[in-house]
Amino acid sequence: MSHDRETIAAIAAQIIVESELTDWSLARRKAAAQLGLPTRAASLPSDDEIIAEIRTHHALYGGDEHEQQLKAQRETALEAMRLLPQFAPQLVGPVAEGWAHAGSDIVIELFAQNSKEVEIALVNVGADVDASLTRDGATELRVSDADWPMRFIVREPGQRRDPRFVTRLSVSDLAAR
Repeated sequence: MSHDRETIAAIAAQIIVESELTDWSLARRKAAAQLGLPTRAASLPSDDEIIAEIRTHHALYGGDEHEQQLKAQRETALEAMRLLPQFAPQLVGPVAEGWAHAGSDIVIELFAQNSKEVEIALVNVGADVDASLTRDGATELRVSDADWPMRFIVREPGQRRDPRFVTRLSVSDLAAR
């Protein structure tokens, strides 16, 4: 990675963590603009480069505060997963991988024949749910009235999982942490 890309990634990571920003494209452009560098997509760092810098930021500045926030997010995820055992829930994304910031969504992947089953189960426990489709055709159920922003990605059995989610934590994996 070039020095400019490294610097942009570090500043973008700082912006994302400190502002709890979820629009990473905006963070990249803001970081490049702060440095007076071009904002062409080819010159900006990748998500993986920014994630590496977010990890570094947490290691240098996060300390106990980051650990407590991550613990709270994981506890919330575990509670939600325990409510939906019939859908084989798995925690994925930044909370599972340990680099989440306070504005990061808790992302739980579920499997169901029909996403309406999951939506009804969430409504039955009092959640306010907004449904949409992901780029890969899965159903996304967003719950905004929880302690932390939460998304449930519902896939049909046999449907390909999102390859970006390398770390997958089951209820037992999460409970053991």
